[in-house]
Amino acid sequence: LGIAALVVYRQIDFARHLDLGFRHDNIVITGTWRLSPEGVDSYVRALAKGPGILGVTRSSYIAFSGDNNTLPTQKPGDPQFLSHTNYAITPDYFSVYGIKILAGRVLSDHRTDDEFHDLAEENFAALNEGHNVMVNTALARALGYAPGDIVGKSFVFGKSHMRVVGVAADTLAEGARKPVMPTVFVYRRNGAQALSIRIQADRRQEATAYIDRMSRSFIHNVALSRNFLDDRYERLYSADKKQGQMFAVFVAIAILIACMGLFGLAAFTAGRRTKEIGIRKVFGARIRDVVFLLLWQFSIPVLIANLIAWPIVWYYLNSWLQGFAYRIPLSPLYFLGAGLVALLIAWATVFSHAQRVAGANPIHALRYE
Repeated sequence: LGIAALVVYRQIDFARHLDLGFRHDNIVITGTWRLSPEGVDSYVRALAKGPGILGVTRSSYIAFSGDNNTLPTQKPGDPQFLSHTNYAITPDYFSVYGIKILAGRVLSDHRTDDEFHDLAEENFAALNEGHNVMVNTALARALGYAPGDIVGKSFVFGKSHMRVVGVAADTLAEGARKPVMPTVFVYRRNGAQALSIRIQADRRQEATAYIDRMSRSFIHNVALSRNFLDDRYERLYSADKKQGQMFAVFVAIAILIACMGLFGLAAFTAGRRTKEIGIRKVFGARIRDVVFLLLWQFSIPVLIANLIAWPIVWYYLNSWLQGFAYRIPLSPLYFLGAGLVALLIAWATVFSHAQRVAGANPIHALRYE
């Protein structure tokens, strides 16, 4: 239990402080709710003018939601398709989320060849032919290129030959549980319905009140909802956090029960070996020798318990850690540390009895029976 509690805590702490490649703080998530394209543009412009609002962007995917689309990608002349994640975004997506652009440029809403036509549209393949997309580093690598070398290269995206004009840094959009997904970014005006609004931390209340007011003025007869991206991030590990807390409670209960048992056993053992200890002292045993003798007696069961517990907890924790793409190593130090703590607790419990018996006058010990 002690080892499990320690490893679960360390893994959750590691996952929470892992660099995800983007900023998820102070971002409000909301939607456009069946507004017309013109209505969406007006809504976004109104939001961007609000107090405490630093930027507004749209996308088809929100981090930590676990829901995304795929767009088959193919090298010209290569019969094998690579199926990769596909995000529809607006040009300010990368600045709002603080994602680095490693090469090339971002897609622009002022260039018709940057626009992507949805696969559901009639004749979409011809409409997208020769247009531009962005990719992340993972997709560039999967296609066999470094970020700086893939810019300007054309590939088959869906059924159209399209050109890569920019490369974004990798992001862990699903936290530590899933590896970086190779991703295609396309500018699709009508396909990016989720709104991400970056606000100032010190004007949070003012900004959210303005967002609610604008939402009610633009969107009618629909139940409005908004939430913070950080809340979604917290939910990623809430079950694991509760599991760690449960282990910690069981550890405290187990230690309490074990200490009570050890205390009683120490009193019983000290009474049973009173005469033996007296004889040892008569023959020259020092107090520390007797204390060490009694402590060693209680150390053996603790060491045996560790040898039983370690394989069991290693099997469980190794399986649990496999659920994370990015995880801490299952270091022997966790096992040795927990074992040492168990040993120290045992020693602390029986030490007072051992010292009292070892320091007693051997005359009384020899007269014990």
